[in-house]
This record gives sequence, C-alpha cells and structure tokens, in this order.
Amino acid sequence: MNDKLIKFKSYDGYELQGTLKKADKEKGALLFVHGITSSRDELGFHSDYASFLSEHGITNLRFDYRYHGGKHDGNAKLESLSLCGIVNDIDAAFNALKENSKKDLKSFFIVGTSFGGGLAAFWVDRSRKDEIKKVFLNAPVINYENDVLERNDLIKDGHLSDKAQKQLKNKGFVRSSDIHFGRGLINELRYINGISALNSLGNKVVIFHGDEDEDVPLSSSQKYKSNLTQLEIIKSVGHGFGVEDDEDLDFPETKEIHFGIYKKTLGIVESCL
Repeated sequence: MNDKLIKFKSYDGYELQGTLKKADKEKGALLFVHGITSSRDELGFHSDYASFLSEHGITNLRFDYRYHGGKHDGNAKLESLSLCGIVNDIDAAFNALKENSKKDLKSFFIVGTSFGGGLAAFWVDRSRKDEIKKVFLNAPVINYENDVLERNDLIKDGHLSDKAQKQLKNKGFVRSSDIHFGRGLINELRYINGISALNSLGNKVVIFHGDEDEDVPLSSSQKYKSNLTQLEIIKSVGHGFGVEDDEDLDFPETKEIHFGIYKKTLGIVESCL
C-alpha cells in the first residue's frame, strides 16, 4: 500500500503525474479528480481518502491535471486551461489506473471534487458509462457557466458582460473568484457541463455536499441531481467539508467528517463488487 509516483501523457502529449496507491488484496480501482487551483491531495482530503480505500482493497490513483500541482501553480498557467483538456487528462489517468490494476479487474469507480466533479461525470457519461460502476461527487461544480460567470455577474443578456469582454480583450482572460480564465475555456462554458450527465447516469451518481458551502452552494446539487441521484447532505460544513474557520482542513472535527464520507463511499463501493 505504498505510494508510487507514475507519469503518463494526455491526448495532446501533455505530461501528467499522479500517486498510485496499490491495494494488497485488490477488489476494485478508483480514480480521484481534484478541483481547480488545488492538487491531487486536496489538502489531505484525497490523500487520506486514498489511504483508507487502499487499506480496504481499492487500488486508486490521484493525479494533478494540467497546470496544477508543483511547478504549474499560479494564474499565468491557468489562463491556458480548458475543460476539454481536463477531460482528456481524466481519460489518460483512467487508462494509467487500468494499466496498473489487475488485468481481469471489472470494478472501477471515480471521485470528482468541486471543479473536477461535473467534468468527471461528463467524461463517464460520454465515454466510460459501461465501465464505471459509481460516480462519487464531492461538492461538485455541475453548471460551469453559472459557476464561473453567472454567479459573478459576468453575463448579461446571454453574452459576456461589458466588464468581462473588456478584460478578455485587454488581458486575455476573465477574472472570476480571483482565478484567471482564458478565452478558450470561456467559450467552452456554454456547452460543457455535468447537467445532462447526472440525468443520464441516474443511480450511478452519489453526491456529498455541505449545507453551508458558499463556494459551490448546495442548491446547485439539489437543482441538477436526477431523481435517482443519491444526495448526502453534510450538516454544518462548507466547501471541502471543513468546520468553521478550518481553511486547511486539518481540524480533528473536519477529519472526523471526512472519515464519515470515506466510510460511506467504501460501503457503496463494496455493495457493487
């Protein structure tokens, strides 16, 4: 169950790396997809998640998608980020996970957190619907246009606001929630999201969401979930499932809440094996 660093390439040749946690008695395999401006470990939320699952027979891979992790930190690189690029990175990471799992393994799962949530669902629905048994989404962004633009008053009458257009023309990016989004991603926002995927995937989807989340409001998951989606509402926590004032997600109370999510996930995974 030791961590192993692996490297692999995305569709366009972009080099990625991730941390593979191999289970001793492998029963299934799971891929983690992190949020924007974060990394594969998600302040310990994903790394602890990975350790717990591997101890119970689930091999897993957490990776940094393009322009994230280590030397790729910072807004300058994020201006080049695209939703399609992330989706291709997810696909490449899943292939890397399969290559490092038992050849006859049939039980695969995915965890998508925050900005990575809707894209994880989108990818499963488009290309791996028959392979992925469950899609676990943690406080997911589902409607990307709403999250990046509408909630920040950057759309007016169906177009970018004058302020956003001016930023894009003069600086090459739109600033939203202190993140710089480039022209390519801005144009993708109208067409790429997780809305139809949640309906299509039905009971494959399990959502965990805090009822005090201000970054990605619970109302988003409530609005876009299908009638078959399992929505687990976590009381009195914000984004990242941290208790009040725990920005680093390391308070004992936060860790206890995280552990509850891990156990719930494992129970659902084991019911699919």
